[in-house]
Amino acid sequence: MRIVSSKLFLSMAVWVGLFAPVMGVPQSLVSGVTGTADEIHWTFTGPNSVSFEWRGAATEVHYGLTSAYGTVALAQPPSPMPFSSSGPFWEAELTGLQPNVVYHYSIGSAPDQTFHTPPQPGTEGFTIDAEGDIGGSNSFSSVPDVQRLIADDLPAFVLILGDLTYGNATGQSSVDQHFNDVMVWSKNTAYMPAWGNHEWDIVAKDDLRNYKGRFELPHQQMSTSAPSQGCCGKDWYWFDYGNVRFISYPESYGSGTLSDWCSKATQLMDDAEHDPNLNFIVTFGHRPAYSSGYHPGDQVLNQYLTRLASHSKYVLNVNGHSHNYERSHPQHGVVHITAGTGGSELEENETPCFIRVCPAPSWSAYRAMHFGVLKLHFTRSEIRGEFVCGPEGGGKNDVHCTPGSVVDRFTLPARREYGHRRSFDSRHSDRQIEGLAICLSSDGEPA
Repeated sequence: MRIVSSKLFLSMAVWVGLFAPVMGVPQSLVSGVTGTADEIHWTFTGPNSVSFEWRGAATEVHYGLTSAYGTVALAQPPSPMPFSSSGPFWEAELTGLQPNVVYHYSIGSAPDQTFHTPPQPGTEGFTIDAEGDIGGSNSFSSVPDVQRLIADDLPAFVLILGDLTYGNATGQSSVDQHFNDVMVWSKNTAYMPAWGNHEWDIVAKDDLRNYKGRFELPHQQMSTSAPSQGCCGKDWYWFDYGNVRFISYPESYGSGTLSDWCSKATQLMDDAEHDPNLNFIVTFGHRPAYSSGYHPGDQVLNQYLTRLASHSKYVLNVNGHSHNYERSHPQHGVVHITAGTGGSELEENETPCFIRVCPAPSWSAYRAMHFGVLKLHFTRSEIRGEFVCGPEGGGKNDVHCTPGSVVDRFTLPARREYGHRRSFDSRHSDRQIEGLAICLSSDGEPA
């Protein structure tokens, strides 16, 4: 990716126009200024950078502090290359941006849009949304209404909790449809994903190339035993936004995947514990550690997250997989929330309560068989959460509500106050040594 001024770019365009017949410059470069683009979305890749991804003939992003732009980022083909359609697919990383600034941008001939960079470290008072198990509107009719809730909310970014498109179940057209459905918010709000089982577990029908090829991620990491399709890297990642450290966790691809993640997550949490700019640690991924829904909690993941709960800033885990909403009481200080409510069919059971376990287990604080969006607001002293009602449908609903109303409301206070930095040597920390030990066992997973 290269960044050039608008004046220099104009000169280059004239030069290309004069010599293209002789030099064979690709038509995509010549037509990029006016080319079309869809499936537009972007991610934070660092405190001063974002990455845009799209499909179409357009080959650059024009951006700047106003709609006059002034800077152009030239795109390149992503790696790995998505295969859901013929594309072409593009990505462009914008670097050297100012923190906490709203930028204007346009891709090809698309209308003016805006994106924003992360705030300064320690900033509080921002809101994010989360949803999982979504799909495309060509297979699931409720998807657009759920995505509209997010668009109306204008969050700082959206955590997507796995099972993005169901391309392995409903066909490759659903992959492209999903990324067009979410454009009601993804043109202006960062799309921060975690992978689910439907992204990789039926390789003959879909695989991770369609997803890893559509995203650049901050501090992206490689997992042991990850599928060869889409290898290698982008299995999980982490980033700081304001006063929160967000750490994703990978799918359990094989023996040792989660123990490897746990060792690295321990260090990330150790560092966050002693960073005065950070008040909270949040983990997110696809599979639940606690669930009374269609998919029970993953006991291996449960043991690892329980061990990581010794970190006092760690207060929240968010996941999908079961197609319902469920919030736990604090478990070892950490609240677990399932929000597999993004629009694909609900997973009701043939039980009096529609949910697998009736009545609810003692650890379960609230649950609902209904579409919706999880909304999280972060201050210095607490996380305020709401499950916002989405459309009816997708199966049997045990909650009836007006779309946009609040179904569940809760507050998670900080587990202690911060304000000073304790001396800490990550190379010789007892915490680090202990963390590495508790994340390993003879077979690579907890006993």
